[in-house]
Amino acid sequence: MNKPVTFDENGGASWTQEAGDQYVATGVDRSGKRFVFTGSNWRHIKCINIWQGSRWLLRNGKRFLIERVCN
Repeated sequence: MNKPVTFDENGGASWTQEAGDQYVATGVDRSGKRFVFTGSNWRHIKCINIWQGSRWLLRNGKRFLIERVCN
């Protein structure tokens, strides 16, 4: 399977949404515990305030990195 997420020269990610795509947010909460949140709406996942985590595209059971957050 080809990687569905491509990156431009500025580091911006792009992909073509398909039926059944899910999005995953991972990170660390305020007490230091890891969390995973899955949803079908990219805008919802994009608006989650993540500390030291990542946002992923979940397609056919595989994760593809969209964005890594290091703060």
